[in-house]
Amino acid sequence: MKQWRNDIWQRHYQSLRVEGQAAFLDGLAGQTQGLGLVVAFEQPWALNWQLKMARVHLSDMRLLVFDNSRRPEMRRQIAEVCRANDVPYLGLPVNPTRHVNRSHGFAMNWIYHNVVRELRPAHFAFIDHDMIPVLDSSCFRPLAAQAVYGLPNVSEWAWQLWAGYCAFDGAFVENRALNFLYDFSNGLDTGGRNWRPVYRELPRARLKMADRAFPEVADPLSGALAKVEMIDNSWFHIGNISYNNVFQQKAELCQNLAAALDEGATWLELCPSLTAGRSE
Repeated sequence: MKQWRNDIWQRHYQSLRVEGQAAFLDGLAGQTQGLGLVVAFEQPWALNWQLKMARVHLSDMRLLVFDNSRRPEMRRQIAEVCRANDVPYLGLPVNPTRHVNRSHGFAMNWIYHNVVRELRPAHFAFIDHDMIPVLDSSCFRPLAAQAVYGLPNVSEWAWQLWAGYCAFDGAFVENRALNFLYDFSNGLDTGGRNWRPVYRELPRARLKMADRAFPEVADPLSGALAKVEMIDNSWFHIGNISYNNVFQQKAELCQNLAAALDEGATWLELCPSLTAGRSE
């Protein structure tokens, strides 16, 4: 019953249109790069850091920002961050739910059906707004040999790619009924409803996948060591800064790391315990 109810809400939300939508799509007509789809939520500083680092470390991905923020002032600030970084911005329809996973899934489905299906990129990926590319990376390169790539989430019954880092071959999914809502009945988080139309057909054991590690990084000012989450050995995942906002607890470290990188330090200097083997 809950899935049926969620699908009704989702179809209504998906049908909504927003100011600037047509111009947004027109501005992207004919683009050839793979698309990185960022769902922003209430954190302009973190998004700005992501967009700045993307210019350095993402050569085959064009980032687009979709704002799911609730507060108008945060939407204004995030739009300004995107203008300053020359990144296309579109405010999403006001999300009707406060359920964390449902809100995220609604946003992803809106983006997929109203933008991805219109632009038909060769590749596209959803990237969380607190994923900072600190080393050169490409989640699209593996798609030359397989249909999907990302960080797997495996349950007892099924598997999916984590919604914060999942890349898809456009041709493979084009005629499939993608649904980025969660599927808790199968132990799957946001994006888990894609188990049936996408993931169950794929040989997970034979797919190249991203990994997760927790190396220590030294605060450039205090020297204190802190464990951080690295995805694909190239993305620093701040973590839990949106709906369950703990960014204030991490802000000083993140700001010190960002300043050190701006001043010429490399991530491997700041995080020497990071293992080799980054995704190429």
